Amino acid sequence: MRFVAQPVVWGGAATVAVLAGCGGGHPAESPAPAPSAGHAAVAPIDTTGLPRIRFSRGTTSGIHDDKLEAGATRNYVLYAQGGQIMLAHAISWPVAEAEHPPPDPEVRVLEAATGRELPSPRAEPEIWSGRLPSTGDFIVRVTASAPTAYTLAVQIPRRLEVSPGEPTAVFTGTAPSRAPVDFLVRVDAGRTLEVTLGGAPTVGLHVYGLNDGAQLARLSDRQRLYAARVPTTQDYVVSMVPWAERAAYDLRVTVR
Repeated sequence: MRFVAQPVVWGGAATVAVLAGCGGGHPAESPAPAPSAGHAAVAPIDTTGLPRIRFSRGTTSGIHDDKLEAGATRNYVLYAQGGQIMLAHAISWPVAEAEHPPPDPEVRVLEAATGRELPSPRAEPEIWSGRLPSTGDFIVRVTASAPTAYTLAVQIPRRLEVSPGEPTAVFTGTAPSRAPVDFLVRVDAGRTLEVTLGGAPTVGLHVYGLNDGAQLARLSDRQRLYAARVPTTQDYVVSMVPWAERAAYDLRVTVR
């Protein structure tokens, strides 16, 4: 099964990715805590003036480079469809070349229409994942525990279907930006997941469990091949991550 990269449309005209106006100013940072998950919402969240996340055509994610002082919080807003799986991850970078990166900022997601915080099954506070309960605007809230520069990546992976008759799916294309191209594939425990990535040297592979966050191929290891029996039945995220724009890629996913 071969796919050539095409523009990704998620059910409406106003969907996803790279932030427009990245060089503009930010709304005031707010240190106030969000409503806790499971508590009744007190009011909708006003999205006026918030940076809006938009996805570039041909991608399944949006990225935005930003920075915060210790204890500061910044809100972002995006529009998405109910039922979609979304991931949000704030990745910190060293503030100077010789320093180690600070802790990754905490990420929370709230429903703008109600102010309700959405739960995530993940234990890592820097990564949020879950199925969106409704169609509309959502708030991605980033809070830093230390001064940090970071990249916020928001991903809505495409569902990948394979079968015993067609166990392999192939995706080829050229990345329009540095935003990852992401897929979800359901694999039963004990079956073999094989992912190979070809193309430009400026593309990397990231494979992990959606529910438990188990890292099968870490992005930092810059692997081009993963092949092993998976330990847990769940959806797995397969991401092609470019480090430069216009990077050609050839991604092959096989389940046996």
